[in-house]
Amino acid sequence: MTRVEKIWEIAPIDHERVSILAKELDLPKPLAAILLGRGVETRAQAERFFSPSLADLPSPFLMKGMKEAVAVVLQALARQAPAIVYGDYDVDGTTGVALLFLFLKKIGFSESYTCQPHRLLDGYGLHLEAIRRTVPPGVLDRAPLVITVDCGISNHIQVQQLQDLGCQVIVTDHHQTPETLPQAEAVLDPQQNECGFPEKILAGVGVAFYLAMGIRKTLHEQGQYGAGPGQEIPNLKAYLDLVAIGTVADMVPITGINRVLVKAGLEVLAASVRPGIAELNRVSGIAGAGVSCEDIGYRLGPRLNAAGRMGDAGRALELLVAEDHTRAMELAHELNTENDLRKSVLEAMCQEAFIQAETAVKAGKKGLIIKGERWHPGVIGIGAARMVERFNRPALFFALQDGMAKGSGRSVPGVNLYGILKEKSELFTAFGGHEAAVGLTLPVEKMLELEEHFQRRLDEIVTETMLVPKVGIAWHEENGSIFEQGFLQMYEKMAPFGMGNPEPVFSAQGIPENPREVGINHLKFSVRFNGAILDSIGFGLGDFQSLIGNGQLLGVAFRLRRNSYRNKTSWQVEAVDFKKIPP
Repeated sequence: MTRVEKIWEIAPIDHERVSILAKELDLPKPLAAILLGRGVETRAQAERFFSPSLADLPSPFLMKGMKEAVAVVLQALARQAPAIVYGDYDVDGTTGVALLFLFLKKIGFSESYTCQPHRLLDGYGLHLEAIRRTVPPGVLDRAPLVITVDCGISNHIQVQQLQDLGCQVIVTDHHQTPETLPQAEAVLDPQQNECGFPEKILAGVGVAFYLAMGIRKTLHEQGQYGAGPGQEIPNLKAYLDLVAIGTVADMVPITGINRVLVKAGLEVLAASVRPGIAELNRVSGIAGAGVSCEDIGYRLGPRLNAAGRMGDAGRALELLVAEDHTRAMELAHELNTENDLRKSVLEAMCQEAFIQAETAVKAGKKGLIIKGERWHPGVIGIGAARMVERFNRPALFFALQDGMAKGSGRSVPGVNLYGILKEKSELFTAFGGHEAAVGLTLPVEKMLELEEHFQRRLDEIVTETMLVPKVGIAWHEENGSIFEQGFLQMYEKMAPFGMGNPEPVFSAQGIPENPREVGINHLKFSVRFNGAILDSIGFGLGDFQSLIGNGQLLGVAFRLRRNSYRNKTSWQVEAVDFKKIPP
């Protein structure tokens, strides 16, 4: 495939405001410029950004439904009812289920169960059949407490079914709420109307954590630390490793309350006190004291997700709640193997998909509809994301089986994919999502009508400029100051990075040298910037090898990376793109 030259969009800099903020906070100007671009404009805002504190977390009782939810849990605890924690099969749901299961056990629930739907048998959401399959016979006859995590907000019928069996139901979710909420005993979702909680976009595990906060606060005020003898009130910080993993993996903004939770959670995660996480770190190749959001996104998250993507998420959940290191080691290796299988299945699908996509691009299509017989439905979302990453246009990726097309879609900035497809909602047997990502199912015979609508609407919306890939540059460096030790020390304090606080991309003129291809199409090289010489890597940039290495001055777009090896730390460059400099 011919390499498409990317547009570099360098952020506009208000140098007067940058100078004022840099002087007030004693910050390097590049950092002051990046902070201003992210809405950090005052000393107080900067202090909260650089030093997020658990003490700054708002009260759980600002969340609508919290008082009712806590009361229901404590009533169930008092009568020693069985508790069933039911959550989605992705990393967010799995970590949230693990958190509440461990917490309920800690405060004195003597009989607790976990339950997740099977991706292929049940699909997303609350399913009574999944509960019946999981919990022992007779449990549903004893008026158990059922708490949902990361799902349930749209499951009116299923909540009523459980209540008809005598269950008390608490829904905890973070998705967009429907016009009518399920009539559960309590509903926790920051996005519901008239909810006074200041952060509307928590992850599902974040909402679960806040329920634990509300319960703990009430137990503390009442002097009741659990029903069992010798039980102590739990230290909630110990659960923040689970919150960090679920929050980062679910790609919610790492700002505000989420930033507080994730930063503290990374500290807990680095300690690896939980056997399952310690073993997962080991098989993921994470060593040393630090664990980053990147580690979660590219190492821990995919392994935890692999079980659910390939079918049953139960092993990931068992790993997170494991108390025995031997069993945790077995499970971690199983998930690692499952992740390798997931990658091989995905690669085989994408080889076919790239051929379809290249044909569509050559035909002038502004959107991609990719489909394959009996492709694995658990990885179609990743497949759609791969198409967008490679071809920079909206993509729908379908697995066809038994006359049905199960699909996942991803979009590009400026295209509301959910809105476009909702116009044809009558075609779908299942449909949901948001502007940038959707899930949908429809009969195969209706695919042609979908494609005609999809391409027609994209022709109306998408311009040729929108289809050109872009690189957002936060700061163009001219004098080498970002490679000085003082800048690098302050730069580290901008972490944790993630959605809402992405790693900045810098640009500078430099001389790349000694290029060689490593792995599959990755580029290893060194680069000289104003006297600074840094080791460098460019993932997927192997095609640039012929451009560099002859002493030519080039524009380099890059992220900064700190590398720790054998107790030595050095800074490296991760190249994003190169540009020739006009004569």
